[in-house]
Amino acid sequence: MDDPGPSSNYYRSFAATADGPIHPPSPPHSPLLSSTVPDHVHHTDLYALLNLSKDASESQIRERYRSLATTFHPDRQRNDHDRYIAHSRFTEIQRAYEVLIDENKRMIYDLFGEEGLKTSWELGPKNKSKDELRSYFINKEYERRSMEAEALVKTKSDIELVLDARAVFLPKSFFKDPNVIPHDPISRIRRIRPGRSVMKHSFETPITAFGFKNVQCMIEGQSLSRNGKGGSNVLGTIKYQFSPKLWMEFSTSALQPRVGRFKGTWTVDEDQYITWNLVQQTLGNPPQVGVTYGRRLYADSTGFISYESGSYAIGPWGSESPISIPSSLSVGVTTTRRDGAGWTVQTTAGLGASRLAADWSTKIPGGLRLKFGAEVGLGSSPTLFINADGKLTENVRGGVLLQCEVGGGVIMKFKFNRLGQRLSIPVLLSERLSPTVIFCSTVIPAVTYLGAYRYVILPRKKRRLKERITELREENKEFIVQKKAEALDAVHLMEREVEKRAKMERDRNGLIIVSAQYGVSSSFTPRGIKGSEKDEEEIVDVTVPVQALVQDGKLYIPGGKGKFNIIGFWDPCIGENKSLRVRYLFRGKLHEVTVDDTASLRAPIKAHALDDA
Repeated sequence: MDDPGPSSNYYRSFAATADGPIHPPSPPHSPLLSSTVPDHVHHTDLYALLNLSKDASESQIRERYRSLATTFHPDRQRNDHDRYIAHSRFTEIQRAYEVLIDENKRMIYDLFGEEGLKTSWELGPKNKSKDELRSYFINKEYERRSMEAEALVKTKSDIELVLDARAVFLPKSFFKDPNVIPHDPISRIRRIRPGRSVMKHSFETPITAFGFKNVQCMIEGQSLSRNGKGGSNVLGTIKYQFSPKLWMEFSTSALQPRVGRFKGTWTVDEDQYITWNLVQQTLGNPPQVGVTYGRRLYADSTGFISYESGSYAIGPWGSESPISIPSSLSVGVTTTRRDGAGWTVQTTAGLGASRLAADWSTKIPGGLRLKFGAEVGLGSSPTLFINADGKLTENVRGGVLLQCEVGGGVIMKFKFNRLGQRLSIPVLLSERLSPTVIFCSTVIPAVTYLGAYRYVILPRKKRRLKERITELREENKEFIVQKKAEALDAVHLMEREVEKRAKMERDRNGLIIVSAQYGVSSSFTPRGIKGSEKDEEEIVDVTVPVQALVQDGKLYIPGGKGKFNIIGFWDPCIGENKSLRVRYLFRGKLHEVTVDDTASLRAPIKAHALDDA
């Protein structure tokens, strides 16, 4: 029983890699570009170090480097102590400049971060375009990751057990002699009977013999049992990735019924893709063909059109086949944001499959993703479903799906997934829509979850977050002390140059930083800064570093990265939300602004002005 909804069908159409399906160009992003850098690794962001945005031009990089060199070059210091301090800081500035000014190194850093700079890359032909270089480095990274995984054999299992619980909700009046049969809750639960069971187990390994590269082989065993009868089969699949843009897979069953399948995904460019799926069920018929073309419409939205050939004949081939599957044409739009929210709408026209389907997903408190969907068709009853899933532990995800068919029954499905091992338990609750069944399967679980979230999950989450922050501070105590010392040394070196710049701004009635504080967000209030109840320092004075960023009466700090990477800043509260509050004078008038840690800051702005009172 696959998950319903057009968005689930949409993602099932793509060919699969060892890491998961190859998705279209629009989000979710390609699995080849997933981050491999572990959490809490202390790497200084090179853009933040130079106070540059990621789209900074070459001239902006050179200008910023010259400005910092004026302050931190060892030869410009007055004594040996200051020259010693400036040397280490200037080395960092010079390295950041050398990486960002070099087009190849900058592209590697943008794609893979510090880990990419540590990797030895074989440079290809020179004079490549940016798109060619990007494809080249993605290819190299994929080859590196493939080599690391060559010795691994990935296993997956999928177990589905269908339970029939329709007798649980039967009223007493249904039975001829209701007094003979017990109807207490325990007795009702004991009426549940097992139905169909399906088990799949597969292992996947790279093929490296005979010089093969980017080839995966998967063997899957399948078994099905129902009412004491069953069957089994073995499925073999070969997957080959020609390039990051083209992936194909071919699979066939070893036993009867023999079915062959050929799937592929071709990413034409960053905005469009094509997928295909050929299924050969019998040699007496031509293969059924499915083709999908998709194109990015907006940043997070993709439009797609799919054609399913159904059964057909080519001359005498298939003309006498008893199999009759109608063709269909589908058109849809899907939107997916990085947080997992989105929606999909799809309409299908065909002789036996004209329908309209839509679903919408969002995040709810507790980290759960909630998805609602509906489907209406000319030849079928309307169907509604609601699905909730989320992370149960570090490696385990769980979810529950409720599907109701108007004029049909109610099914609830429980799902669990741990590192590729999946367990699903569909439960047949009712043959027809029943208010009692719907109430017990929707309202009661929802109220139970809200109560558990409010009184159990949320307090536990806050407690664990507090404990984790304490652990982080303890683990990074020496690192924090080191960064504080480096920041204070940097401020000492900047003071003389900052005094000159502040005097110039003051003489022309320009932008003068009165005060700047950086630290834990909860300490900043509309009336000022709240004192800390802890012994640790939570707010730091960054007036001098912020004034150093003022150029020609303007202040700009790019967003996207934590401001503790800026020269003269340091992180006093690792793991907590931070803010920056700046109070400044411009043309003799006092201004104030508070921004989040990763938000950009521009000044002066009229909206920052404080009332004269």
